[in-house]
Amino acid sequence: MSSFKILWVILIILTHQALFANGMHYGKKLVPALYAFGDSSIDPGNNNNLNTPAKANAYPYGIDFNNCSTGRYSNGKTFADLIAISLGLPMPPPYLSLSETERYQLATGINYASGSCGILNSTKSGECLSLDKQIEYFTSTVKNDLPRTIHSKTKLRHYLATSIYLISIGPNDYMLNYLNPMGPNNILNPQEYANYLLEQLASRMKRIYDLGARKFVINSIGPIGCIPANVIRTQHSQDCNEDINEKIKPYSDKLPGKLKHLQTQLSGSLFSYLDSYNFFMKIRKSPEKFGFSNIWDSCIEGGKACENRKEYYFFDAAHNTEAATKIFADECFNGLKLCFPHNIKKLVHAH
Repeated sequence: MSSFKILWVILIILTHQALFANGMHYGKKLVPALYAFGDSSIDPGNNNNLNTPAKANAYPYGIDFNNCSTGRYSNGKTFADLIAISLGLPMPPPYLSLSETERYQLATGINYASGSCGILNSTKSGECLSLDKQIEYFTSTVKNDLPRTIHSKTKLRHYLATSIYLISIGPNDYMLNYLNPMGPNNILNPQEYANYLLEQLASRMKRIYDLGARKFVINSIGPIGCIPANVIRTQHSQDCNEDINEKIKPYSDKLPGKLKHLQTQLSGSLFSYLDSYNFFMKIRKSPEKFGFSNIWDSCIEGGKACENRKEYYFFDAAHNTEAATKIFADECFNGLKLCFPHNIKKLVHAH
């Protein structure tokens, strides 16, 4: 083999290695970066570094993620991972896994999400990165790390304004807070609590906006009365806990109006929200149309994962399988039935 051919083979191998090291993305980069904030729905392993029982860094988690338990609460990729890939970006790594050097060298996005956390600082199980703490870390990213890579203030403003900011949080503010008999906020009625949560969320989104963010994707709260941990089971039937659903639904109902109002206050901002409550109910009504044979049970039983994971909606007692998450990610990115008023593809090109 000639020296030219040898050099060409080596170049191909190195190129493929680089692509795999950066999240196996082969598409055109549609935005500069994806920054993610939230809870266990998109935590890629931040909680591995915290003193908390809320961890997913052991088998069978990650069984379909190169059979590696990274800390994702799934058999495979999370919603943030899949959206990043669709955007032509590497999957944003967990902030707490990055060295100081890696933090300022990384300009394609970071994931600050932390399992068991919520919108409120009082929502947690053990140690976690509160949403306030996540924004504190993002502030450091914007003010200390990115300027070491993006030296022009004008270019940095454009970078931040055209990147995507994903926020997936809120269920724990019900499960670990409002629905907890010892929770500090359960004196409020469901409407009042939803209003309070949304005010707290809006104030935190404004802080992210003030740092330069403009394009937001916000997940609503799905019907958590239907997760396996909360399903009401009898000898002959199983059904969602509608008492829980009725308490959390006001949040999802009020979220679109809150975001619309916030958009009028924050010049140049754009918000897309995931109507995960109603979209989940569509899947539950006709699961076979979406490829599911089981929408009631956890795929994990006796510490082992089921073999037909693509037919299960839930991987554990509260979190989706990658198969279910992929339906949401594909629909939110390209479709018309989940994310409003723009899907993510349209949000990318919106001004």
